[in-house]
Amino acid sequence: MTWKFKDLREYIAFLESKGELRRITTPVSTELEITEITDRMVKSGGPALLFENVEGHTMPVLINAFGTIQRSAWALGVESLDELTARVRDLLGMAKEPHQGLMAKLRAVGQLAHIASFQPKTVKSAPCQEIVVTGDDVDLSTLPALTCWPDDAGPFITLPLVVSKDPVTGVRNIGIYRMQVYDRNTTGMHWQTHKVGAHHQRLAQEQKLHLVPSSM
Repeated sequence: MTWKFKDLREYIAFLESKGELRRITTPVSTELEITEITDRMVKSGGPALLFENVEGHTMPVLINAFGTIQRSAWALGVESLDELTARVRDLLGMAKEPHQGLMAKLRAVGQLAHIASFQPKTVKSAPCQEIVVTGDDVDLSTLPALTCWPDDAGPFITLPLVVSKDPVTGVRNIGIYRMQVYDRNTTGMHWQTHKVGAHHQRLAQEQKLHLVPSSM
């Protein structure tokens, strides 16, 4: 069985239908409290949590959504991760030993067409643009960024997908870099020196550029 989720809302509804999500309506703090609760849930194999009453914020917090192998499989559209393993094995086998016979070759064409559909598509608008805020209206404090650990210097956006663009070649990279929220429109980017994002920053400095085109 396979699933295809249009957006995060559909995935949340799916988890709830499976008994794999709990809604928390009690007021909770972004400073240490949410992550402490989550730490216990993750270690006990507990459900995903949707905190709907975050102090000082109107935005809810979904956490532990992919915290088990089963939930990760569902998020990827399959019942078991073994299904994905089998698909990869078939594709590797096709590359190693090309199919013989007409029917086998026709099946291979279908598989190749499926692979081609994985390529990124350029669109005029996307779900991430459902809410657009620009210029002086930007205020990162509206995001319920969490202070995760007692020695953290402040709230962090943890595990974001950061897209940065090579200032020389124009090639994009996607990396996971922790970002500390400093104020309403400034963050610190925690990309280690060997990461591609840091390489893009060094290239920009060499080119005397003040900006590395990025999104999160």
